[in-house]
Order: sequence, then structure tokens, then C-alpha cells
Amino acid sequence: MSGSVQVFEGEPMTRRVGLILAIAVVTASTSLDAQVGGLLRKKAGEVLGKKPEPAQPAPAAPAPGPGTATAPATPAPTASSPAPAPSGAAPAAPKKAGSGSALDMSALPLQAAANQVLRGSVGDRSNGDWNQLPYIPAAATAAAYGLSDSARVTLVETVGSALKTLVTSAAYLAEHDAFIKAEHKGVDHGLKGVVSLEEAMKKQDFKQAEAISARMRVAATVEQVQVVPGDALKADLMENLPKWKQQAANPKNSERAKYQKMVTKAESIAALPASDEKFKRGYAVIQSIDTDGPDTEDAVYAMHAKFKQEQEQAAYDAHSLTGQLKQQLTTFVAIASKVNFNAQTVEKNRQTKFVNPADEKQGAIWKGCFRAGEPATAAALKLAKAWLAEL
Repeated sequence: MSGSVQVFEGEPMTRRVGLILAIAVVTASTSLDAQVGGLLRKKAGEVLGKKPEPAQPAPAAPAPGPGTATAPATPAPTASSPAPAPSGAAPAAPKKAGSGSALDMSALPLQAAANQVLRGSVGDRSNGDWNQLPYIPAAATAAAYGLSDSARVTLVETVGSALKTLVTSAAYLAEHDAFIKAEHKGVDHGLKGVVSLEEAMKKQDFKQAEAISARMRVAATVEQVQVVPGDALKADLMENLPKWKQQAANPKNSERAKYQKMVTKAESIAALPASDEKFKRGYAVIQSIDTDGPDTEDAVYAMHAKFKQEQEQAAYDAHSLTGQLKQQLTTFVAIASKVNFNAQTVEKNRQTKFVNPADEKQGAIWKGCFRAGEPATAAALKLAKAWLAEL
């Protein structure tokens, strides 16, 4: 079977952190079982025995689309079409773990691949599949392409175990949290049930939506005061103070009490230098009162702090390691479970394409699983489902 060759050439490692990556690694290779030798038996613990090197951004090849050129390819081995053995050659002698094999765990960019998948570098399609696969050295793909089904299953299990050990380690979690803070301004404050304004509106919880909006207004005021020059704030205060006094003195004004508070606060800070922090904080209180927010400095800045924490928590929750794992594993299970391993392919102008246009339009995970074959995909699915159950 010569499925979507373009999907795997030079970059097998599908989006299933330790599962799909495993499948991808397994899917593009041109050697025999013996070539893998003892390295398939290498324990995941040995792989992580030394501190992993900092992940380097790895070039990710785009997911193949219709008309993508490919090199002349040996049909991908599957249950229905096993890999052909090299003609006129005896199986190579087994290589020991650590002997320089391209499939040695230490030679595979596991952390870089995990980073690409868990940090949004693979690009989601409308159906949740990927536009591309994480990068893996061409030597590794060339070293895995000719494995038998049983060897592929073993490799899937080995790479999957190593990746799981890596991404569930305390060190990786700390690194991922640092990434979220730097890239998304997300911080885990331990807040539970943080709801965004959009979510509240969707639920038609208008009381909660109004409370969120009130915190947003106060937070925006504080943020504005922090960036606007003090002289501009002072000029605005002195220009509007006479108007506020008029409103405060008008007995027919329904908002008279509010303006009285604004005038009192304005007069208490009017003599302070524009650069004085106390002046700026007082100005923020006046603006809060004007928008029906808190009328004391402590309350205003406490609300601002709370809103900031909620925003940081929401950003953290959206990109958390656990959340990303759940999303990616769930997506993989959904897509890998529907791969048509009997899909027909055809060679045209040195391109391997699916006969059915619907198959040709599938994403990187679907095509990666097709290339890996049904047994390896089944092994990856088993790992993915077990991992999901633990999250």
C-alpha cells in the first residue's frame, strides 16, 4: 500500500504526543527488524536518564496537499501489504542500543516534537487534524520505513512511553508553565471556575456578565492611568472639576451623590504633583466612581488585581499542559479511529495520491496513521485512550 507518501517523507511524528509521534516515527523507514535490534527494548527510563537538551525550534514540513511532489517511494508497509525485504541482501546485524542508530531514543528530537504539538506549532485544520507533522530527522524515517508490523507496534510503545515520561515530568511542566507566562501572559493562581464575559453571555447569565464587565471597566481605568502621563491626567482633572461641582450642587440631578463623591476626591488630590503616585491612584478612583465602580482606592485596586488574576488564570487554563494533552489525545483518538486503511492510492508524475478526493483532503494525522498501518495505529490508539483515562 503506498498511501500518502508526502505526509511522511522527512517528517514522521504525528500529533499524539507520545502516541502519534510514535506512529510517525514508525511509519517511514527502510530497514529490517534486525536493524532496530536492541534499541526497541530500550526502556523509556534510560532515555530520560540524562537531562534533555533545550528544545530547539525544528522546521516542520507542511502537510501535503493535492499535487505535492514526492520522491520515488517504497510502498508503506501495512497489514495488507507488508514491507518488501531488500532483494539480494541478507538482514543486517542487530545494532545495540546507543550504537548510533537513527532510531535510538537519544537521537530522536522527542522534546522538540512534544513542544511543537503542545504549544500550537502544528496548525489545526477545521476538523481538528493537523496541517503538518512535527519534524523528525530524515535518517530516522529512513531507519523505520521497512519494519514489520510487530516491530512497528514495539516502536510505537517505546516512543510513546518515552514521550509520556518526558511530558509528565516536573521539569517539563515547569518549562511549559514558563512558556505560557511568556507567550500568553498566563499564570496559575489556583483559581477555579474562571468564566469569561463571552462564556457568561453564552449561558445568558447576565448577572455574572455584568459583574465581569464592571471589573473590566475598573481594570481598564487603572491600566489607563498607569500609562497616561500625569500632566495629562492633571489637566483633565482641573478642566472637569468645575463641571463636577455644578452637577454635585444641582438638587434635581439624580446622580448628585455620585458627583459629590467625585468632587470630594478631586479636591483631596488637586494640590498633589502630577507625577505623584497618590495623585494617579486618586484619579483612578474618580474615574471608577464616574462609571459606577468602587469609590475607594483599596476597592478599586483590589478589583483590578482580581481581574488581572482572572485573566492570567484564563490564559493559563487555555494553554495548560493537562488541557493541551486532553485536547490532542482526544483529537487523535477521534481521527485515528476513522482512518480507512483500505484507501486506494495511485502514482501520478512521481506523486502518490489517493484515488478518492475525500481521502486526499485528509490532514496530517489521518495520513500519518494510514502510512503507519493498522497495527501500529491500533497500538497508538490503545496508548492514547489509556493516557486520556489518567488525565
